[in-house]
Amino acid sequence: MESRKIACILAAGFIGLGLTASATGAFAKSPKGDVVVEARRIDPETQRVVRYDDLNLAFRSDQKKLNGRIWHTASRLCYALNGDLNHMGCTGDAINSTDEQVAAAIQRAKLRMAGLPVGPAVAISMVIGAR
Repeated sequence: MESRKIACILAAGFIGLGLTASATGAFAKSPKGDVVVEARRIDPETQRVVRYDDLNLAFRSDQKKLNGRIWHTASRLCYALNGDLNHMGCTGDAINSTDEQVAAAIQRAKLRMAGLPVGPAVAISMVIGAR
């Protein structure tokens, strides 16, 4: 009976070593070529940041303040790029570019209010198409 226990322990150890070696080998292998990630370069003149680190987005009043900041930033950005007051299409596009970020920021604030750990995000990035 004792030899059977020893054989099982050795077999389990051997299998464990084999699994560990195969797992680390899978991570150690490099791809055949380098991986290149290309992203569209953003012109700093077409991007603005809207900060909200002073707001608690779990509250509707602070959400409205953030939306106001986004609207004003988009309006100023589009006016600066277009040079006239007839830039509402541009402003709408700039505001729409922030929708997912705003929704995520509100969700993050609600999770924080529930006592869950969330990362510190304090700004929304607004980007419009190139001139």
